[in-house]
Amino acid sequence: MAIEAEVDSKGRVTIPADLREQLGIEPRAVVELEILKVKERKSFVKEARGRLKGKGDAVDLLHKESPFR
Repeated sequence: MAIEAEVDSKGRVTIPADLREQLGIEPRAVVELEILKVKERKSFVKEARGRLKGKGDAVDLLHKESPFR
């Protein structure tokens, strides 16, 4: 079984409640994790750079052309 999860600023990963219930994972349980891939974190500033010049309303443009949709 594979899930995609985000690591928080303290290095923690949250296992979704429905999955914990399905697998019988109780608080303080020890689980074994296998990391399959680490995805590159997208930067809004890097993705949007150069897209706003001369295209009109920035808010409207971001709703239409957001790299995060």
